[in-house]
Amino acid sequence: MFGRTSCWPRRMALLIVIATVGAQVVAAAGMVSGKYIGNGKPAQLAFARVIPHEKWQDETAYTLILTEKDASKVEKPDFDAMFGKLGHALVINVTQSGSIFGTQVCHQALEKSGFSTVGPIKIERFAAAGGKMSARFFTEGEQEFSGDKWSVDLEIKDVPLPR
Repeated sequence: MFGRTSCWPRRMALLIVIATVGAQVVAAAGMVSGKYIGNGKPAQLAFARVIPHEKWQDETAYTLILTEKDASKVEKPDFDAMFGKLGHALVINVTQSGSIFGTQVCHQALEKSGFSTVGPIKIERFAAAGGKMSARFFTEGEQEFSGDKWSVDLEIKDVPLPR
């Protein structure tokens, strides 16, 4: 009987560790908030990942991949996002100073999902420092591409930069 009760504190400690780690995973998934709408249908982008991009006009650049499904273990998340393997997605190429130079809109409610665009998505409050990226990405109202209608108003916070 004594042996069973002495394990209780260890089991409680283990449960507390598991609960804490689980909460941290949920917090990491919450790095993306806001709206991503395609043809009137909202998409939940829960995951953000930044990978290196080759320099753009002699400046350090990144590819930001916002996805419905976790892409943390995917070898080429930008590629998989474009082909719908990660659910709804938005892929944004951005420089260290916060200039957007490419975007792939991969909302599954769009007939032309996976199209590239430059210009409609604006950026504000951009920061890529201290090993993390934060910003707001938005369109000024609903946009149209080949009959599809879409809009973005997303905030990312503390997304780890590649090492």
